[in-house]
Amino acid sequence: MKRRRINFVTGQLAAPALTELLKTLKSVFDYTVTALPAHVSALMKTEYIARKLPSGLEGEIMIPGGCKGALEPIAKISGLKVSRGPVEMMDLPSHFGEKIKPPEYGEPRMKIVAEIVDAPTLSVSQIVKRARQYAREGADWIDIGCMNQTPFPHLAQAVKELRRLGFNVSIDSANPDELLSGSRAGARMFLSVNSATMHVAPRLKGKVVVIPDFGKGLTSMYKTYDKLNAQGVNAVLDPILDPLAMGAAKSIARYVEVRRKFPEAPVLMGVGNLVELAEADNVGINAMIAGLCAELRIDYALTTEVATWNKGAVPQLAAARQVMEYAVGSGILPKGYDHRLLVMRDKKLTGLSARQIARIQKMVNDRNFRIFVAEGKIHIFNKDVYIKSYTAEGIIDDLEVEDAAHAFYLGMELQKAQTALELGKNYIQDQPLTWGYITTSGRRRTRGNK
Repeated sequence: MKRRRINFVTGQLAAPALTELLKTLKSVFDYTVTALPAHVSALMKTEYIARKLPSGLEGEIMIPGGCKGALEPIAKISGLKVSRGPVEMMDLPSHFGEKIKPPEYGEPRMKIVAEIVDAPTLSVSQIVKRARQYAREGADWIDIGCMNQTPFPHLAQAVKELRRLGFNVSIDSANPDELLSGSRAGARMFLSVNSATMHVAPRLKGKVVVIPDFGKGLTSMYKTYDKLNAQGVNAVLDPILDPLAMGAAKSIARYVEVRRKFPEAPVLMGVGNLVELAEADNVGINAMIAGLCAELRIDYALTTEVATWNKGAVPQLAAARQVMEYAVGSGILPKGYDHRLLVMRDKKLTGLSARQIARIQKMVNDRNFRIFVAEGKIHIFNKDVYIKSYTAEGIIDDLEVEDAAHAFYLGMELQKAQTALELGKNYIQDQPLTWGYITTSGRRRTRGNK
């Protein structure tokens, strides 16, 4: 029997990653990869593919699932069977009935520096507790955030205790005396110095983060960096990330310029400046900034968890750096292989249609309530009742449930169904909703019985 042969059509950007992925399927079929001149494969229309397709292909043709248009033009010009693959390239193995192999994440390039803000106001035990939490969530360094004109008599004690427990410790202070105290106690990274404070850098045992002089731009940072390098100081560059609406775009351009000028130099980015100072759910912003860090090969990301909307920044960055560094390294889009950063919404909505639910209701012959979410409404029914509503409140009063425990259970399930409906998440009765990295990290537990 002749072995199946498939010609996979794609764009320039996806071709290398598709070629690597297909190596895992070489036992299933023979294949070729045809990369057309378009950059993004999903934006190719079938008429374009038909015009650009090379002649002489054999077997069959598969185009990306996101390509719009009829398949007939491609079939007509090639004389071959044409089909669409999945929308997500990483779904190709399951499309052919093979098990999807999860990505193998290596050691991340970017290290997460989690700052304990206002550390002088905390006791040593409180600092240690916070450090342990950040480390569990993925932080590689614990940064002790000092405060201007605020005494920190237990700084050295805090650093020594963290070092005794095995933490990498950095000190964030504009006070040279605090930097020196932290260095003597065992800290090994220091944020930050410029031309006015660089005199302390040679006395610090570890990495020293260099920033521009206030209002003087990158040239001032370069001068300080060069002088410290000449003195043998292990310097890290930080062009400073500005908040959104306050020069964020220009500051990203500074990082691009620094990476162009110093392709191998260690670079730190204070990502907290972007997330803490914009009232927006943080998981998407942290994902985006981690993607930029992966492209720019940023070595250290300094983050904080001060604003209520930025809680969870450390585990978000820990997940995002894996997703984004894998995407950059593999030459693929950061989608289709890891869903931990989808918190508010699910990747795909699965479930029954309203018509299918109505058919099920007709087959029910008991009084147990079934709950579904479909087509913009909550559906609840048993053999006697079928109610549809946009809200839980629109249902519960009409159920006439007398047993308190049963009423509590239904109220809980209906409210969960309403949450799923409002956010665009999958609802399955008696199962918890999924919340991305929060669910997979085990930080959230759901329990309950009827």
